[in-house]
Amino acid sequence: MTAPTGRTRAQENKRLHVVMRDGTLVEGSIHIGEDMSLVAFLGSRKGGWMNMVDARRAKLDEAPGHLVIQTDLVVLISAPDENVVIVGQAGAGAGERAVELHLIGGKMIRGTMFLAPMQRLSDYLHHGGKFAGVARATLNPDGREIGDVAVNTAAISMIRESKAEDE
Repeated sequence: MTAPTGRTRAQENKRLHVVMRDGTLVEGSIHIGEDMSLVAFLGSRKGGWMNMVDARRAKLDEAPGHLVIQTDLVVLISAPDENVVIVGQAGAGAGERAVELHLIGGKMIRGTMFLAPMQRLSDYLHHGGKFAGVARATLNPDGREIGDVAVNTAAISMIRESKAEDE
């Protein structure tokens, strides 16, 4: 019998806010590797299922418990404690682009995405996986700051680069 050779990643408990397509807000925690980005974590879920502990639907009077969420039905996820890396080191090292993401249902998110110089947004979205990281995001039209978020690419109806004068 051969001993395992890989290093086991330490898992950390991180609190998330999840907005579902039907508008439901789920609050709970996930167990995530200490050096794993949220975008990578979400992309690695087998069958799209994500386990959450101490979770509850925010507007319902229910006790926190274990929920399993289908990530295909998620619009966006944020880490209210700001202790989860949304985009990994490779993404953070790329150039910053100001963007507007128009979501299905009419909401719009302004923020920053990390793309390689001259990389087309369509190529980034096509090859980047199910979720895209947006830093320093605001939810419009009300301009509410929501911080760094992971946005389900299937929930984006249109995306464009924004200019400084658009801000």
